[in-house]
Amino acid sequence: MRSAWQRTCACFAVFSLVVLMVLGTVACQKSSPPPSTKVPVTVKPHKKTAAAPVAREGKAEGAGVFVYNPTGFRDPFVSLIKVHKVKSPVPEEQLTPLQRVSLSDLKVEGIVSMGKKVMAQVITPDGKPYIVAVGTPIGRNRGKITRITSENIVVQEEFEDYLGRKVTQETVLRLHEKKGESL
Repeated sequence: MRSAWQRTCACFAVFSLVVLMVLGTVACQKSSPPPSTKVPVTVKPHKKTAAAPVAREGKAEGAGVFVYNPTGFRDPFVSLIKVHKVKSPVPEEQLTPLQRVSLSDLKVEGIVSMGKKVMAQVITPDGKPYIVAVGTPIGRNRGKITRITSENIVVQEEFEDYLGRKVTQETVLRLHEKKGESL
């Protein structure tokens, strides 16, 4: 004799087969296409102006032909990412000690003027003093000292921003920090 569990499984299997057969026959039937209703297409004639004529590509006969004019659009096959050769940076061995240090790490110790010639003393983080004048390369971003006054040193740095444009930035290194300014 069959148990109740076996009868339930058999009924479920038969029911599943019947459902699959019904779905298969419904899915295989060809559906009739919907009735087609043609909407008459009206083409409005364009007024021609005395503007520059558009160059037509290929045989453009008829009023409903699309003509592509690429002027003013970017080339879709050109990469959006610019690939340019990176200039090899100056090897670390050829850099002066002042070019290996960030400008924010330097401290101006003193400024001396001898007639028209002005010189300054800066100290690196390791405690070594260096004498600098106008034109001395300084800082990590190819900076040069452009001006030395009695109060500060002006350094002009050139670097590339994230868009690849060359940016020039002036940084002022002060002899005496203003009150309230501390690092």
